[in-house]
Amino acid sequence: MLPEYEEVKKANPLQHANLCSRVFFCWLNPLFKIGHKRRLEEDDMYSVLPEDRSKHLGEQLQRYWDKELSRAGNDAQKASLTKAIIKCYWKSYLILGLFTFVEESIRLVQPIFLGKIINYFENYDPTDSVALQKAYMYAAMLVFCTLILALLHHLYFYHVQCAGMRLRVAMCHMIYRKALRLSNVAMGKTTTGQIVNLLSNDVNKFDQVTIFLHFLWVGPLQAIGVTVLLWMDIGISCLGGMAVLIILLPLQSGFGKLFSSLRSKTAAFTDARIRTMNEVITGIRIIKMYAWEKSFADLITHLRRKEISKILRSSCLRGLNLASFFVASKIIVFVTFTVYVLLGNVITASRVFVAVALYRAVQLTVTLFFPAAIEKVSESIVSIRRIKDFLLLDEIKEPSVLLPSDGKMVVHVQDFTAFWDKASETPTLQGLSFTVRPGELLAVVGPVGAGKSSLLSAVLGELPPHQGLVTVHGRVAYVSQQPWVFSGTVRSNILFGKKYEKERYERVIKACALKKDLELLEDGDLTVIGDRGATLSGGQKARVNLARAVYQDADIYLLDDPLSAVDAEVSKHLFQLCICQTLHKKITILVTHQLQYLKAASQILILKDGKMVQKGTYTEFLKSKLDFGSLLKKENEEAEQASASESPTLRHRTFSESSVWSQQSSRPSLKDGAPEGQSVENVQVPVAEESRSEGKIGLKAYWNYFTAGANWFILIVLIPLNVAAQVFYILQDWWLSYWANKQSTLNTTVNGKGNVTEQLDLNWYLGVYSGLTVATVIFGITRCLLVFYILVNSSQTLHNKMFESILKAPVLFFDRNPIGRILNRFSKDIGHMDDLLPLTYLDFIQAFLQMLSVVSVAVAMIPWVAIPLVVLGIIFFFLRSYFLQTSRDIKRLESTTRSPVFSHLSSSLQGLWTIRACKTEERFQELFDAHQDLHSEAWFLFLTTSRWFAVRLDAICTIFVIVIAFGSLVLAKTLDAGQVGLTLSYALSLMGMFQWCVRQSTEVENMMISVERVMEYTDLEKEAPWESLKRPPLTWPHEGVIVFDNVNFMYSFDGPVVLKHLTALIKAREKVGIVGRTGAGKSSLISALFRLSEPEGKIWIDKILTTEIGLHDLRKKMSIIPQEPVLFTGTMRKNLDPFNEHTDEELWNALKEVQLKETIQELPRKMDTELAESGSNFSVGQRQLVCLARAILRKNRILIIDEATANVDLRTDELIQKTIREKFAHCTVLTIAHRLNTIIDSDKIMVLDSGRLKEYDEPYVLLQNKESLFYKMVQQLGKAEAAALTEIAKQAYFRRHYPDITQNGPVVMSTSNEQPSAFTIFETAL
Repeated sequence: MLPEYEEVKKANPLQHANLCSRVFFCWLNPLFKIGHKRRLEEDDMYSVLPEDRSKHLGEQLQRYWDKELSRAGNDAQKASLTKAIIKCYWKSYLILGLFTFVEESIRLVQPIFLGKIINYFENYDPTDSVALQKAYMYAAMLVFCTLILALLHHLYFYHVQCAGMRLRVAMCHMIYRKALRLSNVAMGKTTTGQIVNLLSNDVNKFDQVTIFLHFLWVGPLQAIGVTVLLWMDIGISCLGGMAVLIILLPLQSGFGKLFSSLRSKTAAFTDARIRTMNEVITGIRIIKMYAWEKSFADLITHLRRKEISKILRSSCLRGLNLASFFVASKIIVFVTFTVYVLLGNVITASRVFVAVALYRAVQLTVTLFFPAAIEKVSESIVSIRRIKDFLLLDEIKEPSVLLPSDGKMVVHVQDFTAFWDKASETPTLQGLSFTVRPGELLAVVGPVGAGKSSLLSAVLGELPPHQGLVTVHGRVAYVSQQPWVFSGTVRSNILFGKKYEKERYERVIKACALKKDLELLEDGDLTVIGDRGATLSGGQKARVNLARAVYQDADIYLLDDPLSAVDAEVSKHLFQLCICQTLHKKITILVTHQLQYLKAASQILILKDGKMVQKGTYTEFLKSKLDFGSLLKKENEEAEQASASESPTLRHRTFSESSVWSQQSSRPSLKDGAPEGQSVENVQVPVAEESRSEGKIGLKAYWNYFTAGANWFILIVLIPLNVAAQVFYILQDWWLSYWANKQSTLNTTVNGKGNVTEQLDLNWYLGVYSGLTVATVIFGITRCLLVFYILVNSSQTLHNKMFESILKAPVLFFDRNPIGRILNRFSKDIGHMDDLLPLTYLDFIQAFLQMLSVVSVAVAMIPWVAIPLVVLGIIFFFLRSYFLQTSRDIKRLESTTRSPVFSHLSSSLQGLWTIRACKTEERFQELFDAHQDLHSEAWFLFLTTSRWFAVRLDAICTIFVIVIAFGSLVLAKTLDAGQVGLTLSYALSLMGMFQWCVRQSTEVENMMISVERVMEYTDLEKEAPWESLKRPPLTWPHEGVIVFDNVNFMYSFDGPVVLKHLTALIKAREKVGIVGRTGAGKSSLISALFRLSEPEGKIWIDKILTTEIGLHDLRKKMSIIPQEPVLFTGTMRKNLDPFNEHTDEELWNALKEVQLKETIQELPRKMDTELAESGSNFSVGQRQLVCLARAILRKNRILIIDEATANVDLRTDELIQKTIREKFAHCTVLTIAHRLNTIIDSDKIMVLDSGRLKEYDEPYVLLQNKESLFYKMVQQLGKAEAAALTEIAKQAYFRRHYPDITQNGPVVMSTSNEQPSAFTIFETAL
């Protein structure tokens, strides 16, 4: 996989670029040409430089870290990751420090030349040609400085960012390498989420810290340099300005501290909100069927309100911070010159503008870079500590695979005791002993949570022994209980690094019943399966997993319940062909719930609570007659039926049209993993490609965005406010230059008694100056706060609108859009709008207005500058659009190449045991490096292209400076010193600012995409209203009669019809079973009843037409026990009763009836215990029981059970059936079933086939007809099973019709006997 990837890529042109090309980044030009013509794709990116390869960088840093570990071990100290990093990178990074030093020194020299030029104007003498020549020389030096600054700065930035990238890539390599080696104890201390977090957030700090690190020492040096220069120029009053600067520093860092503490609080609220959102979207079907939307809406609104109040506060801080930066320079200059004048000195233009320029140079470093450096360093120290803690976790001991001298394979376990968690008193496994030799099959059975999977992990070496020993001779293959697939083709998933041998491969495919499935996929076994295997169903994943193990051709097979995820028929096929035939010479340990297969096992091990209850052969068990035996006997009768398991997978195809294919062929289990709710009918719903808006963003989006935040009156106030702030900003500078000019004219005219006049207007000049300064400060701060307030408000409004429209969207919307896509809107896009967008907007507005003011001042002073300005402007606009075409694509590539890195990590963590059992760690490390290199390619282009653009922008600015510097010398006669000083110092300030402004403008455009995406979701199509004018009576439905009259149903307007002309009557208190193959329309029937999409035709419940009442009125009156049990994070009480409608006593009673009372009383806070995410701390069976308890609480007359017992063991299943019979005797119950034994004793059976009602009658009556579909279904289960079911049906039938058996017979009989056939009722009923 790796070598081919190298050759396809283009060689990196930087390797052979000459010096000039490197400085100006000309080697990127071909890429921009391509980007101009068409969209860039992954193949257009240049391959990574050899020194930036993930493997090379990671191993280099790993070496230093290993050295550091051994040193720490020898000196008995703690290892320090920071030391390892410094030792690895200090040389190359030190050289970059010299760059910084040179660059910042030039920044200090520049203002001196500026002063000399202004000096020439102050002492202007048209006859003095020597002075003019000198002035030209100074202007040339000024321009030269500007040029050098531009080039140095970008080269430096590029190299520093590369250094950051290298450090990040090396760290990621090390983290992944460690993740593959974590022992299980260590896995308990960390979570997948946390490791992904290290990769996504913590390492990103390295990208930023390298940029600012050098300013920690350059900053203070530069401040000293500025102070010295100013002291030479204006004496002691420079200390006044410096003092202001020093005072501002702790103020800003104080803001920073407050801000970060608020940030972490906000993050907690955001996490909670997104977690709840995730559950709402995942469980939306259930929420809609339960009509619980309001409860969740309140919850989210509450969380969001808390979050927004924190965000508003942190935004105010941010606004103040930005404003303080904006007005700081003004305050500094104001203080300096007030002191200067009050000390009795004379103001001159050269002094004023040299001081302004010097302060500007130092202010950037001291107030922006220096605090940023401190902040980033402290952040990265925290990150380094977190990564170090992770790197120091326990690793797994490399299990030595012993190939014994005599070639005998064996698994031998003796007196084995072990704990998953050292803290708990009860061992996971206790005193186990067994031996398995080649050709033997050991079956391990036992109730849920008995320690069956732990036994396998002990053999794998994942569970370290506390005492006893495990001897494993031979190569191991492992099949996990939760099927695991990684992104790649189906074939690569099966080969798993082994060579492809056609015959062997075909054999494996056949044995694992995958042949038909692969034929159904369009590219066969070369179909790419997405992250987590998106295109495969649960059963297919399980079989791919099994095939992977079989193809490994190991000696020892550990199979963790691989048969539960598939339906009965496929399960039989797998057991006979794969486990008994293909693996018959191997050592096989099979964990299973399918008791019917125990006959074939060489020995059986029964576990309970980690202890061995019994071990022996099948025949021994039958003789010993232990309570298990009774289970086994019963099992024989229901042999094929027992596909009960704890894994929440589904088996739909238990009865397909009678076994058409022989046992050899595989069942094309179309979708044997789709939750029934969206069974095959929904497969046709295409997942639409996510719309990625190309090109520009319309003005409408901007308008909507602003108007969401405030009414137009405030928006109208906002514009003059911004303009006023900027005007005062310029006036303050202009007043100084005006003052200096007045002063110099006074000095020249009144040489003798000049001092008298000077003192006169001091108060007036200083007064106006102070007034302007105060106005600048006030307007600056007000504008910042107002902008922030409006934008955060609009984010709040749009979030609420979006959430409302999501809750009211029909279920179809959620089938069409994957969860991730919807969640992304709520997490990333809203996050941008809360956090980054207001800041970027304000920054852009400030920088843009500054630029305008620079240009307008220049044009006002020297009008003809307008001509070159227009030319430069045109060039700029072309350059910007040319750059954006490419840059957008690169940004897109960067984000698309980033996600494989994360998904590779999380899928590796899921399949960790499989990867280790098969010894393929190396291969996965290489894959990870390949993913990293691909991302590095995009990141490298992202860095270099932005530098390419920046260098060209700075060239435009340099030309502007040249024009003004030389232009003013040419026109020396008409200008005075103050004007030249103002114009030139403004022009110099344009250098960094122009860059920044353009960059922020593209950022704003990029982030407006988020706003657009959120707006897209604010007006989705809505389902019917929740409450309508026609409210049903409160007691409705008191009978529970349901009538379907010619109902057609489809999920979407253009979708296929999934229920066709359905007509049926369900009488009060009838128990109806609904059967049919996958995709027959069983779940659609329920969807129609609940109006998850609007049905055609009429459905009546107790004489009320369902389509006439509001959705909530309808849905609240029917209870459903869903197929996939859904619990929500929150307390157990909230899960049972979100609206607090019931008393505690009622809740406890309901729990008691479903036998959960003990379990919940054992919890620390009983019913107020917080459940883990989506209730994962309960087993699937227990979650199902909670759903049953909900139904008991609702006391409705109509109960619908959707395949509710597929995931529980037989005992729980019987319990549920019994509860339903007792508690819901007075209700109408509809049951969708896959196990016929659950519905064989119902009053009626509905047989659906491809959307049509084929048969509808009592089960016994249907079984009398040999032609009926139902009869065929029952026969398909095998002779013994069919006979048993028929017997049950017969008894139920007689109990109902012949009163001598039961007490309530006559009542029923009178209704039943008068129907010769099921279809005559309709005339009478309607």
